[in-house]
Amino acid sequence: MTADVAADALSRTQLSRTLAAIEAGAAAADREGRDLEPEIGRLREVGVFTACLPTAEGGSGLGLGRDPQTTLMAFDLLLRLGRASLPVARLLEGHIDAVKLVTLHGDPGQIAEMAAVVRAGGLLGVWGADDQPSLSAAPSAAGDAPRHLRLTGAKRFASGLGLVTRAVVTFRMEQETSTRLALLPVADPRRHRRQDWRAAGMRATASGRHDFTGLEVGEGVLLGGPGDYQRPPHFDGGIWRYCAAHLGGAQALIEVWRRRLDARRRLDDPFQLARLARAVGLVQAAVSRLEVVALAVEAAGADTSVSAARIDAAVTDALLARQLVEEVCVEVLRLSEAALGTDAHMADQPAERLRRDLSLFIRQA
Repeated sequence: MTADVAADALSRTQLSRTLAAIEAGAAAADREGRDLEPEIGRLREVGVFTACLPTAEGGSGLGLGRDPQTTLMAFDLLLRLGRASLPVARLLEGHIDAVKLVTLHGDPGQIAEMAAVVRAGGLLGVWGADDQPSLSAAPSAAGDAPRHLRLTGAKRFASGLGLVTRAVVTFRMEQETSTRLALLPVADPRRHRRQDWRAAGMRATASGRHDFTGLEVGEGVLLGGPGDYQRPPHFDGGIWRYCAAHLGGAQALIEVWRRRLDARRRLDDPFQLARLARAVGLVQAAVSRLEVVALAVEAAGADTSVSAARIDAAVTDALLARQLVEEVCVEVLRLSEAALGTDAHMADQPAERLRRDLSLFIRQA
């Protein structure tokens, strides 16, 4: 794919307008406790969801790592979306991750089915956090043809309840020790428990508990084999995607911090400028480092002949970058609180919402 073709897949003008509209509605989505369907609809309309599909399925391969240009596009999109709305960025990152996992581990039929869901407007997700009991599967009644599986357990921190139509979930087969993957339908509202989301941050993600107990599915939902999910470099290396969103959130916090200081005529205070400059410099350095890591991880994952040493190096760099991003975001949070004082904690100030969302999001495992 050439850069021109990739750029055409997502019109910069349309995307900029979409991101501006998402940013404008971020406070209301947090305050009113509504879901993000309007924001998701905007991304759907400009072709973001379908752009994530493989080119053979009518997409642009956005975030699939098969072309450096599309990796850079995905990086830039997640960074910008993190600036506009961390909850929306969380949902899009999950969609990109889900498409990538199905493309990596699914057979041609599964990939085609997933692509059809996305082209029809479906939002995908990845739900990995187990509740009690953890999600497991066992064969249903003997003699079934084709064989079916009966699920037991639930997922917690399931983002996008009511918005995500299918999710890639982690689970264990009965009498197996390795983690497996399945692409499951998750649109049934009777299985949702949004009230279980009690965190102060990321309210608009419509997160909560999804109970799979009693659901019966065919073996066709299984993606790959035991242990494929942890195959390097994709499992640990792919953390660059949500780290890009984290840094976008840090940039948003810095901008509202700067505006508040300007409104209070304190922007020329040397101590305030020193804090602001430190925050800007740290985030810019982290963005530059993370972009290099993203390219290295995706290049290692796309090259079937790459050495184990190169894969290990890419994964190590990704983990170190994850640590760097967390430390930078923590420092930006600290500096913003020192600079804004009580304003950083006032519910009518945008900095308060951004602080809540960012401080929670960076704790994603």
